[in-house]
Amino acid sequence: MSAQTPPGVLDGVALFDEFTPAEREALASRGRVVTVEPGTVLVHEGEEADALYVILEGEVRVLRRDPAGNRVELARRRTGQCFGEMALIDGGLRSATIETATFCRLFALQRDVFLEVVSPAPHLLRKLLRDLSFKIRDSSERLVREDLEGRMRAAEAELARHRAIVQAVTGLAHELNTPLGVCVTAASHIEAMASSGDGALAEPATLLRDNLARAVALVEAFTAIAASHHAGPPEDVDLAEVCEHAAALFAMERPDAGLTVAVRTGAARPWRGHRDHLECVLAELFANAAAHAYPPGAGGPVTITVGEGTVGEGAIGHRPAWTIAVRDEGAGIAAEALPKLFDAFYTTARGRGHKGLGLTVAYNTLTGPLAGRIRVDATPGAGTTVTLTVPRVV
Repeated sequence: MSAQTPPGVLDGVALFDEFTPAEREALASRGRVVTVEPGTVLVHEGEEADALYVILEGEVRVLRRDPAGNRVELARRRTGQCFGEMALIDGGLRSATIETATFCRLFALQRDVFLEVVSPAPHLLRKLLRDLSFKIRDSSERLVREDLEGRMRAAEAELARHRAIVQAVTGLAHELNTPLGVCVTAASHIEAMASSGDGALAEPATLLRDNLARAVALVEAFTAIAASHHAGPPEDVDLAEVCEHAAALFAMERPDAGLTVAVRTGAARPWRGHRDHLECVLAELFANAAAHAYPPGAGGPVTITVGEGTVGEGAIGHRPAWTIAVRDEGAGIAAEALPKLFDAFYTTARGRGHKGLGLTVAYNTLTGPLAGRIRVDATPGAGTTVTLTVPRVV
């Protein structure tokens, strides 16, 4: 139902705030006022846009279809607000469906009528474009904020999942520690009996010893995961020196790995953090490269590059950080394996005795006491880069 446009109908509408009263009246006189019942679809998503609507009274729902075809409410517009603004400029397709939520009284302005009014007066179009640009910028910033907050929630959920794993394995390690100690003592006694003449015990004793050693190593790995969340006071160090020390220590402890680690840092990289924890993370990455990037025992090059970055998003804000890129030139990683790399017990080399806990330790240490982030980029057959990002002051 249409009605005559009342005087001052566009007064107080933000989109036309920069217009003079006479300019607003000139536009208003060319539009029409309509009344609409609740539940009426005013515009459909995807149809050609041809008019602007100002809500004089009532409330409308902004709807879009999700990938499954269901209608999802994105927002609501109320008295004094408008929709279809972009139609005045581009006449493109509607980006959403608008449905009345209550009885509504609307002012409708057709695009062709609007262009007739503003064409002789470019300053009117300039004013409108300025207001629209403000609205688009505000919408873009809101979308960015929502995206960052969504990423933050996802990261927090992932951290919570890993913390739950830490609690579970800590309890399990504690419960297994004593009975394993008793079993190791008993196995040693059986081995002593076998060496003193009871040859029938020799083979069972060896099996028992080897399997107990595997169980003890597993409990030690559990303990390392738990320890990764505990840290003493941070210290002031040079990040380059920490990386070089970690590489030298790994080469000394694992000469069989055959890795050649080169550290490229450029200028000094002052860092206040937990040295032991970062060295632990790097050692796990070196071990992972030795085990998976190159053939067993063959080894190969690993390059560490330290650069500048930031860490943190959303409400936390961005903090200055250092990035540590650890790259090998080995076999790379299949795309389907990337999302599971940090999951406890996930490994592609269980047949070679790997437990699948090394990267879990690295992840929990980096995101826990080091307050950092970790990212893996890999292509099958073209090497792997693991990028650690740590705040310059932990």
